[in-house]
Amino acid sequence: MWDRGILKSNAKIALRGRYWMAFGVCLLGVIIAGGFSILTYRYNLNYTQMASDPNLNIEELMAQSGTMNLLSLIGLAYSIFVAIPIIIGMSRFFVHNHFGATQFETMFSGFKHNYINGVGAMAVTYLFIGLWSLLLFIPGLIKALQYSMVPYILADNPSMPGSRAREISSIMTRGEKGSIFVLYLSFLGWYFLGMICFMVGTLFVIPYLQATIAELYIFLRDRAIQTSQVNPAELGLIAPAPFVDQTGAPIQ
Repeated sequence: MWDRGILKSNAKIALRGRYWMAFGVCLLGVIIAGGFSILTYRYNLNYTQMASDPNLNIEELMAQSGTMNLLSLIGLAYSIFVAIPIIIGMSRFFVHNHFGATQFETMFSGFKHNYINGVGAMAVTYLFIGLWSLLLFIPGLIKALQYSMVPYILADNPSMPGSRAREISSIMTRGEKGSIFVLYLSFLGWYFLGMICFMVGTLFVIPYLQATIAELYIFLRDRAIQTSQVNPAELGLIAPAPFVDQTGAPIQ
């Protein structure tokens, strides 16, 4: 079993001397991943105010509605093709950071390593979570926790099919979803404290949270390997064994 205190302690050790690089990765990741929402916030606010105006102009509202629909489609495409690779790259950054192999450009690696597979796998994963969320909040939350390791798995092996990544994440989180939820809740105090500083302080908590979740993934990954539930070669941790002929010579 894992312990929240140990994970957080390991996260602090991993961030020691590298916190500001991790902070820069998180800050840029938040800006890029949420960039389109930030750009359209003002437009959404104006649209909401116009819709609530008792003297609204129907024709102008219809025109604005069409623009909103177009922005929604663009926003969806942005989330899939830009935000998802950043999420995978950030996951890879924090896993590598545990081992001291920290490079800022790692956060962009989701665009370089099997981009299409990573985007497709994560998009379908989010779709499943969204569909479960349509039932009720609790089923959606459970499914989100069940698939919470998918971006880290894809960070380890960008070529893994999404269905297998979700299966491995389910294996890793089996019987752990409640504890993982409590782990996330344990950061609420830090976020409330950050909100006191005009919300800016919450940004300083994100590297700590991300490093802790990476520590959790590494523990769950190693346990799944040790219990023979996952092959380390499947995660790209070791080279797969070559096929050999009857003489023992490798088959090309």
